[in-house]
Formats: sequence, C-alpha cells, structure tokens
Amino acid sequence: MLFLTSLIAGLTACSSADKQAPLLEEAGRYHTEATAIQALVEPKIEQIDSLKIVLSAQKTTAAGARIATLDSLKTAFEAWEENLVEVPGMPHNHSHRTGGPEHGDHAPHKHGDATLKDLPADQMRDLQRELLHNIRQIQTRLKAVTN
Repeated sequence: MLFLTSLIAGLTACSSADKQAPLLEEAGRYHTEATAIQALVEPKIEQIDSLKIVLSAQKTTAAGARIATLDSLKTAFEAWEENLVEVPGMPHNHSHRTGGPEHGDHAPHKHGDATLKDLPADQMRDLQRELLHNIRQIQTRLKAVTN
C-alpha cells in the first residue's frame, strides 16, 4: 500500500511538471520577445530628457503636450522595468544601460524581483504575456510621439 501511494504521488508530480514545462516555455518566449523590444525602446527612453529640452524651447501647446506624453512614457517604462520578472529556469542574460551613453556605463540592471519561482506556470505565462503587451504599448506610443 505504501508503495502504491508513493507511485501515485510520483506520477502525479511528473505529470504536473510535464504540464508546466510547455507553459514555462511559452512564458520564456514572451519574456524573450519583451526584452528584445525593451532593448529597442530603452535607448529612445534615455533620449527623452534631451528631446524635452528641444521641445521646451518651442513654447507651444503642442510641444507642452508632447513633453507630458514623454514624461508619462518614461515613467511607464521605468515601472515596466521594475516589474519585469524572470521565468524560472530561464537564463538571465540581458543587461541594460544604466549610466547613459556619455558615461559608457553598462552595468547590469536590477529588477524588482528577479523571479517568482513559486508562481504557477499558467500565471507566469499570463504575467509574461501581459509584460509583453505593456512594452509593445510603450513602444507604439513612443513611436507616435517621437515621429
């Protein structure tokens, strides 16, 4: 009886892990795509302060609206980065510029919580999908305001 109970428990654990693996792989794909977009967006976010100086000199209502939008985008991007979560079992091999181009500082960027390893796989997938959606929105809004 003890052997049968142990066997059932072992099979249940294996089948649960088998179900989680594809979900975590999907989460990993979302994460990889999101960080690729981040790499494209981040240099443009770093230029916002310079762009705001140019817009401030224009002293128009439209320029003021663009400045407010740029501020909002910068805040949204920083919040997005703080909420970026690694997928358990996936290597963390991306880094972000933290000192600006004039400093040549390329130190690794710290995330609020590097991983939520106890989060169920389906929730991790959903979280990564939402993070991808959010960075796409930031990218779209940034393109619209800087063009």
